[in-house]
Amino acid sequence: MNTAIIGAGIGGLATALAMRKAGVDAVVYEQASTVGEVGAGLSLTPNAVKALDWLGVGERIRALADEPPQMLTCHYATGEVLVAFDRSDTVQRYGAPYLQMHRADLHRVLLDAWLKQSPDGLRTDRRLIALESNGTPGSSTRLRFEDAAANRHENSAAAVVAADGLKSLVRTQVFGATAPKFGGFVAWRGLVPLAALEGVPLSAGSKVFAGPGRLFVRYPVRRGGLMNYVAFARVDEWQPEGWSQTGTVAEAAALLHGFHPEVHSILAATPEGRCHKWGLFAREPLPEWTRGCVALLGDAAHPMMPWFGQGAASALEDAVILGRCVIASTAESDAPQTEAGLIAAFRRYERTRHARVTLIHHESAAGGERLAGMQPERLRDQPVRNEDSLGLFSYDPVSEALA
Repeated sequence: MNTAIIGAGIGGLATALAMRKAGVDAVVYEQASTVGEVGAGLSLTPNAVKALDWLGVGERIRALADEPPQMLTCHYATGEVLVAFDRSDTVQRYGAPYLQMHRADLHRVLLDAWLKQSPDGLRTDRRLIALESNGTPGSSTRLRFEDAAANRHENSAAAVVAADGLKSLVRTQVFGATAPKFGGFVAWRGLVPLAALEGVPLSAGSKVFAGPGRLFVRYPVRRGGLMNYVAFARVDEWQPEGWSQTGTVAEAAALLHGFHPEVHSILAATPEGRCHKWGLFAREPLPEWTRGCVALLGDAAHPMMPWFGQGAASALEDAVILGRCVIASTAESDAPQTEAGLIAAFRRYERTRHARVTLIHHESAAGGERLAGMQPERLRDQPVRNEDSLGLFSYDPVSEALA
């Protein structure tokens, strides 16, 4: 038995670890020629940390991450606190901490854990260009790849898990999905050495400045050594070619005109005045994520807007539930893994996950509209609808009943 995992991002590597824990061999295929440091900060909510514990990397993550004691949402201009969340009792309330860290650090922990278990389990410089599967037990899926030199490579696998992100080729070829749609916001992100912010009064933990059609989020990563920030602005369309590019701090600062001085102090301290800029895209939820021996996972299955910080968390939950479904399939059949057993496990994974992820998908889309409303003062006066009130943190992918 062998499984091909398309994509060596957070979801793909977590899935590889989960499949190995379930006793299934896997090879991860990644289109990049090298797997290096990319991205900036991300949040790991308690439900995500529980998944990382099951995968065996929770302690390493805790050693690298920051744990915010509070999360504040403030008026964009005055800095008045509109909503405050105490995170000091998160472990007691939810059974795991709320963490924030550099995405590259999380990725490195997962990659190291996978290569330790499977030194030959990663193939880089492999861009998937086609796959053929008739979806019946006993037939392998043929995968065709192309490398940077335009050389073609072909492999086969008993099953395929596509963790190839928003632009998933597997999703398009197997499920006939439509193209992603622009979500109405452009984002800029950067990392500032905390030493460059000496003299700037910064409250502990994370903070959101909410303004009309605009947001600014900041929180420390790498044990307080860096300040991660993301700025969002509502725009009518995304014009540049491609979905991401290098942006300028001056552009972000102009769009955030009138925001609190703390925001502009952080922007001004960005090294070389350059940051990453990208348009926010999403897809509508699919009615199914599995077809025969092919399954979608993470952003390939359910790409969502970032307002609830559940993108990476959902991919980690997916991986754990998928691994548990494979384990359950083996235990219930009391026989070695078969392709038919994997297909049944894939279907069970979809049944178990679909309702929760569809809920998060819709709520995340609505969350941006609430935060970037034209009257930020209303955030103070209206009932809070977020991850806490929706009970997202209480979810435990390790103990969740399998459908």
